[in-house]
Amino acid sequence: MRQHAPRRGVLPLAPPRRLPALLAALVLAAGALLLHPSGARANGVGDSLYTRASTSEVIAYSRVIRLAHSGSADGTLIGTFEHAARDGGPTSLVIRTSTDDGATWRTLTTLQDPLTGTDHPSDQIWQPFLFELPRQMGSYPAGTLLLTANIAPSTNTRTDFVLWRSTDHGATWSYQSVLQTGGGSRGAPNGGSGIWEPFLTVDGAGRLALYFADERGEPAYAQTVSHMVSGDGGVTWSARPDGTVNVAPGLVDDVRSTSATDRPGMPTTATLPDGRMVLAYEICGTGRNCEAYTKTSTDGGTTWGGGPADLGTMAVTTDGRYLGSSPYLVWSPAGGTAGRLLLSGMRTRFTGSNAFTPEDRQAIFTRDADSSGAWSWTPAPFQPLAGGTYCSTSYSPHLLPDATGTSVRYTTATATGPTGCMAATAAANSGVLPYTADFTRDTSGWIEYGGCWAASNGVVSESCGGTDGNKSVAGSTSWTDYQMEGEVRRDSGTQAGFVVRATDPRTGADALDGYYVGVSSATLFLGRQRDSWTPLAQVAIPGGLATGVWYRVTVRATGCTLTVTGVPAGSSASPVGFTHTDSGCSLTSGAVGLRDQAGTASWRNITVR
Repeated sequence: MRQHAPRRGVLPLAPPRRLPALLAALVLAAGALLLHPSGARANGVGDSLYTRASTSEVIAYSRVIRLAHSGSADGTLIGTFEHAARDGGPTSLVIRTSTDDGATWRTLTTLQDPLTGTDHPSDQIWQPFLFELPRQMGSYPAGTLLLTANIAPSTNTRTDFVLWRSTDHGATWSYQSVLQTGGGSRGAPNGGSGIWEPFLTVDGAGRLALYFADERGEPAYAQTVSHMVSGDGGVTWSARPDGTVNVAPGLVDDVRSTSATDRPGMPTTATLPDGRMVLAYEICGTGRNCEAYTKTSTDGGTTWGGGPADLGTMAVTTDGRYLGSSPYLVWSPAGGTAGRLLLSGMRTRFTGSNAFTPEDRQAIFTRDADSSGAWSWTPAPFQPLAGGTYCSTSYSPHLLPDATGTSVRYTTATATGPTGCMAATAAANSGVLPYTADFTRDTSGWIEYGGCWAASNGVVSESCGGTDGNKSVAGSTSWTDYQMEGEVRRDSGTQAGFVVRATDPRTGADALDGYYVGVSSATLFLGRQRDSWTPLAQVAIPGGLATGVWYRVTVRATGCTLTVTGVPAGSSASPVGFTHTDSGCSLTSGAVGLRDQAGTASWRNITVR
């Protein structure tokens, strides 16, 4: 029996936040190897959106859009990222593009600080955000690109949101204006009154809206999430740069805690088909781990939840995980009658112990858009690697669903590549059915709990063996009734097979909640795993099953009943199998997985529908 991860508890203290990205990168790099859990290994490693030339560059905070209102350029990806200098010197924004859905990238242009002068020496450009106008706004047609970013002198004495525009799909950009101005970072001259993390969207009235984190209300409020609106595509705004009212509604507070140390920040929004909007944000402060929260607006973003003092609902999964720090929210059209919400974040923790989960840095939370209950999760397309020098791994990982919602692109800094850091990106199934595993190149979209996994030419193998039940998990913990098919080959040892309806996976022989369907040299069998093993049903394999022989297994889970069949791959023989109804019937949803025990194995041709 292995101890189950606790699922309830009080959150411990967390350091106050609003570190500049450069300092954040140093903190993350110094602590990453100590903080990263040892239980789960990387799935894919991601493709390079940009690989830095040397360790003098700091990479963080990536953003990618797919053009959808630009005529013949539709489908083109445009990306950028926080690109700081290790020595604190002037930095630039590198604008990259891909016309082959992220397989290759090239630089379109590089943008410098438009405010360089005596009051902005050695400026750094932080927290970029890209946006494509979906319709004409003011004099600007649909397809016009906007880019906002936070510009700060190396002295940390002020912060300015600036806005650029592009009318040629990102090839050239024109600087427009300063949108908002604040003080610097905490601890610096004029510190503690900065503005951070700009995010652009369209509100329910068809206006451009800018959401951001605002420290200028100190000392009454350590930080708020606020927004302002523009009716002419971003030329004029409801608030002046200092936050005072220009026209109604001025600057609106959306999240404002009565606790003097709470710091709501990192706002992003998603708009649902019926016009409802969902706001995601973190809340940092004393006694917190920068947990991700959400709340909803039914009036197009004018008010959120019960008002600014309503802190919303913490994003927690059915198996006791929560996201901590820099969440990013999108709506996806696939997976539910109203689509689904997808939510990423820097870290993933257990709610009980606050320890990092095995899925840390590689989980995407999902929830039906009409639901107000607990979240589920699915593996991200790759696992960002921590531990690089001046590499702000997983800081606000970006999500971009494809047009169908069946695939999601995940983009963030990762400590890999020839210089130890790159802005990486990859796309994989977003946790919806039907699902087909692609092991052509790697195990993208699978999270591994023990073992030594490698994939090529459509086959994935686990080569370390041992008695800890090495497993790899894919899909979504929200999946209920489905059929999984695949082929397994015992390469050595005693048994291997498939996991269905898996939740709360961890490293260890029976460390998950789910069912295991395995094959040995003599039998096809089913059992329940809940930190212990309960055998449920089995059938003899006619003639036995030798090592090195592929065996095709089908598992159908419907309600409380599991139907299992098996036959040698390619054989015309009749399958053997059984049907079992689980009397406890407590494992009604979960992801799929691969598992071996006391041996090594390989798998191929895996589908779920």
